[in-house]
Amino acid sequence: MPWELTTILIFGLVFLFLASGVPVAVSLVGVSILASYIVSGSAGALAYGPWNITTQFVLIAIPLFIFMGELLLRIGLSDRLYVGAAAALGKLPGGLLHANVGSCAIFSAISGSSAATAATIGTVAIPELEKRGYEHKMVLGSLAAGGTLGILIPPSIVMIIYGSMTGQSIGKLFIAGTIPGILLLLLFMSYIVIASIKTPGLAPGHEQLPIKETILRIVNMWPIGLIMFIVLGGIYMGMTTPTEAAAIGASTALIFGLIFKKLTWSLLKDTLRSTVKTTSMIMFLVVGAQLLVGILTIERIPDNILNLVVSSNLSPLMILMVIYVMYLFMGCFMDGTSMILVTIPIVYPIVVALGFDPLWFGVALVILVEMALLTPPVGMNVYIIHGLSRQYPISDVFMGIIPFFVVMIIGLIIITAFPGLSTWLPGKMM
Repeated sequence: MPWELTTILIFGLVFLFLASGVPVAVSLVGVSILASYIVSGSAGALAYGPWNITTQFVLIAIPLFIFMGELLLRIGLSDRLYVGAAAALGKLPGGLLHANVGSCAIFSAISGSSAATAATIGTVAIPELEKRGYEHKMVLGSLAAGGTLGILIPPSIVMIIYGSMTGQSIGKLFIAGTIPGILLLLLFMSYIVIASIKTPGLAPGHEQLPIKETILRIVNMWPIGLIMFIVLGGIYMGMTTPTEAAAIGASTALIFGLIFKKLTWSLLKDTLRSTVKTTSMIMFLVVGAQLLVGILTIERIPDNILNLVVSSNLSPLMILMVIYVMYLFMGCFMDGTSMILVTIPIVYPIVVALGFDPLWFGVALVILVEMALLTPPVGMNVYIIHGLSRQYPISDVFMGIIPFFVVMIIGLIIITAFPGLSTWLPGKMM
């Protein structure tokens, strides 16, 4: 069978399954097995794929980071985080809206999940800002957009998956996302300042605290700051691998649970149960994607597509723009993790062959995935924030994220124009 027809058949079946409402992981596994029988008459060639991917040492970091974030959430550190961020940023034009995106950015450094970040900060922030009379679309939009920082600012589960599939250093990917993550945070805050000055009714302001109280609330965030230093500092200084850093971070979270007398058997069981559920979901997706990669590799589809693209007359930048548009379109129908798992076997060889830095592309890809978390009808963060504010229609959340979505496009353009923002810091790692 010609490789073009095989490609259309495989991806056509994947999207047909997805359109029919079949879960992504089941779709990937089912199509892979079906395609294997069509192509070779058996599924034997797929036997070792799941084993090879699930036994990678670096993937152990996924459940450890999930456990760390879940535990820190349950022992109440998210409340300290929001109060501290409000004290530090509340005096800026826009008031507590800055605390929304700022606390999301900080919580991102202890949770590799955008969904967890949006849900955690949204639970604390929405009642507080409603009570103070903030414009609700701006509140909901800032929380949904701020939550996306969860997979850009390290640690990031999406980066772990990207690195495991492409052979890139997870540690360098983590550090590569730091400056772009801070840049995106500053862009969000800049928009909030401009919008608040232009329309004062958006943000009524924040209570003026004495300097001593402000400092006390900021210092009270020290447990989160310590974990950030342990995890990211250890990776940056070359003292730990990402998996070791995740293990140390999870152990530190357990110690904090004991110190603050919040750790109980019931809480620990709930944390472990949630960790197992989330990890199982992610690994099922990874296994499904690995099976699909096996079929694509056997049929040499990535190599054929690469040769076709390289031999075209399009410039590398034009091809990159096509890739960007493809991801934005796919983000309307698929979640970010699934997008990466399905497309990386095809897209990554093209990007590398065109001369783009793999670390930089990993960061750009994560920003595209962040944008997918906000696009209808599958925007995960939008539904999470709407679930926390049922009194408002979901259309208000979508309206609230539009300006932040534009800001993210600006951030992507900046990262594309200045790739050194992603590659400089990893080059300084010890």
